[in-house]
Amino acid sequence: MSSDVETSDWARLDSWFDAYLGSESGVAAYRSDRDRVLRGSEQEWEAIDSVSQLGSSSESTMVCRPALRVTNQGQLAGWWTELDSWWELFSEAGHEKAIEIADLLEQSNDAWAASAAPFETEPLATDITGTQALRGPVRPSGELDWSQWLAQLLEPSAALAGELFGVPSEDPPNEVLREARLPKHDGGRRRADILVRHPDYGVSIEVKLGDDNYRKTPETARLVERHYDDVRWDHVLLLPKRQRDRLDTVVSPSIDERPDGTREIVWDESGPVTVLYWQDIAAAVRAVLRRGDVVDDHWAANAFLFCAAVEQQIAGFQPQPTIDRMVDPSGVVETVRPIVVSETLDEQLTYLRSRLDP
Repeated sequence: MSSDVETSDWARLDSWFDAYLGSESGVAAYRSDRDRVLRGSEQEWEAIDSVSQLGSSSESTMVCRPALRVTNQGQLAGWWTELDSWWELFSEAGHEKAIEIADLLEQSNDAWAASAAPFETEPLATDITGTQALRGPVRPSGELDWSQWLAQLLEPSAALAGELFGVPSEDPPNEVLREARLPKHDGGRRRADILVRHPDYGVSIEVKLGDDNYRKTPETARLVERHYDDVRWDHVLLLPKRQRDRLDTVVSPSIDERPDGTREIVWDESGPVTVLYWQDIAAAVRAVLRRGDVVDDHWAANAFLFCAAVEQQIAGFQPQPTIDRMVDPSGVVETVRPIVVSETLDEQLTYLRSRLDP
């Protein structure tokens, strides 16, 4: 496609469509690509259908919700004519992204089949998200569930701890603590989400999903070092990548991106805290599995499912069956879905490219 259109250009149409979403239409204004995708197809197009049906009315004057009034069918037709060119451009751009992702997923499946991994397809090969009512084989519902799952994988695996934190040890952690109580001088206490302890080294992990109270992170890190002062500690803040901008606005100093690609915040109270995104965890699990560096079959199956769940349920990446429908759409919903999840597709492209060429 030869066009200079950028995804951000769609914002020029937002005021028109937001006027309808903001009315009493009963259609919620979803805040994320993933929320839009997880809606049923009928609900997903409820907003557009109810507006487009106005155009088929035989009445010369049409009145709908207060936020949108059309008194002339010609005016309505003009609006849709103006939308058509943008719609086609963005549909085509989204379709091209889906084609590239489909190709990367095929390459990745081949790479997994040829690797030492105990699986012949990659984690995005199967859709485990289902619908909002039935979200696949596991249903972690909050930070505690995800934190527990990650801790389960870290405890027996020297390879995963080494991949994530650069721990120079052939042995698994001595222990992995969950919700460790940390007393404060004033009589209160904090809880450390995950503590990974080796004989002379430890990593504390503050786990985040929707919670954006990052100001307690440096205090928790300081309390960990005071309470467990027999080892040297590093500290990690784990969050979804979509919360990066929010993190930048609420913490001071802001995130420092270092030349080696790592990210950290240097708080006076605790020193440096490394910022990891959930997809960094998934990438590490992928690397360990493809090397065949697994604890046992049970651990491998658990790790593979965890990776797929993180990528699809937290990062919002589109599984291969969904991508295939975008490439060869059977209806309008599949045709326009790449527009709805455009930013996520961009992120997924970058992620898959880096996994194929680490």
